[in-house]
Amino acid sequence: MSENTVTINGKTSHEEKEEKDNYYRCEVSRGAFTRTVVLPADVDADKAKTTFKDGILELTLPKVTKSKRHTIKLE
Repeated sequence: MSENTVTINGKTSHEEKEEKDNYYRCEVSRGAFTRTVVLPADVDADKAKTTFKDGILELTLPKVTKSKRHTIKLE
């Protein structure tokens, strides 16, 4: 994770077996993926939180609070 991007890596695996009278069949498939998403605003990486439940990945990424403008009067 950086100020304006988040990268997600994952792996998948599936195995299927079948046994009948005179043969045995086993299929195995595996794969990996990477996704990088550009965020619309800078985020505070120290306060980022993630949860993974029931196959759903949830990212909570709070925005960086920018300093507010203020006016200084000159005398």
